[in-house]
Amino acid sequence: MSRNKANAGEGRFSVEDVTRRAVTFANCSYQLEDKPTQNAYQGRRAKGKWEPPLTNVLKINTDGAFREAEKTGAWGFVIRDSTGQGVLAGAGRLKWVHDALIAEGEACLEALKVAMDFGISRVAIETDSANLVKGVISGNFDQAPGGVLFREIRVFLSLHFDVISFLHVSRSCNGCAHELACVGFERDPDQPAVWADPLPNFVKLLVDRDLVDPVLGE
Repeated sequence: MSRNKANAGEGRFSVEDVTRRAVTFANCSYQLEDKPTQNAYQGRRAKGKWEPPLTNVLKINTDGAFREAEKTGAWGFVIRDSTGQGVLAGAGRLKWVHDALIAEGEACLEALKVAMDFGISRVAIETDSANLVKGVISGNFDQAPGGVLFREIRVFLSLHFDVISFLHVSRSCNGCAHELACVGFERDPDQPAVWADPLPNFVKLLVDRDLVDPVLGE
């Protein structure tokens, strides 16, 4: 990933970033080997509109956006409680991404990092990318360009979260995160936005719309 960034004219990962990732994988890979299959995360694909999680569970919806011509991307996420109340939300722009799937992975990872920073642990995760779910829970895409990213997500889930489910859902169940990913394109790549409760009014409107007026389409 660092090489790809350099080839695209972007800055490389810092030595600290590379070291942190290497140490994380080296120290924690054995935990993934000992755990039961991650397929336990995956459940039935949801349809219709967004549904709140169980009590004492926070639901994370994530979405990535990708512009092929520019090889740029954006991400958005929202975290809500069992009443549908927004707890956290975020949006940001990616300077350079290889493809749409990596943008989806970056969105998921950003959401997990913020959730971890805020002490959130018991979660249900939803995305409208079926390949992201497969890449994370099965390891089938570990040799793909985004393989390092999928493994990093797997480590985060293993170390920091009690994951109730990790689902692929329709676009109509992921509308708020999708709109926030579009907002991400308007951000400076070095200045992502993270909003905590009380959320900005425009985010509240998106959250409410998910409950009563789902976006049509996949």
